[in-house]
Amino acid sequence: MRNLLLLLILVAAGFVLVAMYVAPTQPQLRAWYRDNACVHLDKLSPQICAPIRQADGGQGA
Repeated sequence: MRNLLLLLILVAAGFVLVAMYVAPTQPQLRAWYRDNACVHLDKLSPQICAPIRQADGGQGA
């Protein structure tokens, strides 16, 4: 059970880190995060999707 919980935490952290560091440099991934994930990630913190919005030139803010 502890291993499953640790795996879920690592997957969630990886999802957020990809949004912050990888997605802004990859156009297709950036578009997917902006359209699908940022709606939910903004509930946690608006700073998570800030690099994606900056890479898009401020669109979708």
